[in-house]
Amino acid sequence: MKKLILLLTLVFLCTTSYAQETKLPEIKTEGDLQEITIFYKSGTIMQHGYYTKEGKLHSSWESYNEDGTPKCFATYHYGLKVGVWTYWNKDKITKVVYNNNKIVKIEESEIQDKLKDSY
Repeated sequence: MKKLILLLTLVFLCTTSYAQETKLPEIKTEGDLQEITIFYKSGTIMQHGYYTKEGKLHSSWESYNEDGTPKCFATYHYGLKVGVWTYWNKDKITKVVYNNNKIVKIEESEIQDKLKDSY
């Protein structure tokens, strides 16, 4: 019986300590939109964006690497990809222009050394 109580106590403590390390997503209502921020276990922002009441992505959506540098900035219009999406990948920036979920244009450029340190 003592072993069972000890085992249950250890499981409870492990679960509690793990739960305290993981930051839950933050969800706020702004008018007709839900703003959501999702975090890495380290506490830095992984993704931030907006949903409609129907659950469709809308407005800006941002993704970040765990070190806080940008990964992707995107724009949705009621679930459809629109506007310029910017992707950062090591030494390259890729810009993809969307119109109504269709790719219109793709541009790639090298990240200049002075810009690498600023983002």
